[in-house]
Amino acid sequence: MSEAAFDELIHAPLRLQICAMLSPVRSLPFSDIRDSLGISDSVLSKHLSALAEAGYVEVSRVRADARSRRQVTLTKPGRTALRGHLAALQAIAAVAEPAVAEQVSRSPAPQRRQARREVPLDPRLA
Repeated sequence: MSEAAFDELIHAPLRLQICAMLSPVRSLPFSDIRDSLGISDSVLSKHLSALAEAGYVEVSRVRADARSRRQVTLTKPGRTALRGHLAALQAIAAVAEPAVAEQVSRSPAPQRRQARREVPLDPRLA
């Protein structure tokens, strides 16, 4: 288990999603990441540049069907940073859990709606 370490660079929502998407796989095509996140090429490039500058991802060109495509890989330091960041988030959530549980227990119980009773129609009345 990685040491819990909040990482401001990874914490940005799109960067966290990018790292999370890359974590379970060896690499992903740039276009798959872009389409999954529903963002433009330029927005994804900007976030990947920040992650690459920190050494968290590598963006490489791969030849496929006479076309050059960009592949994105989460590096070993990137995986370590992501695990540490997720551990820090879990620690933060663990501190909040008792407060959330207490708040829920103090709130009034939701009122149950009465189930609708179906009354069979008398065929003589129909």
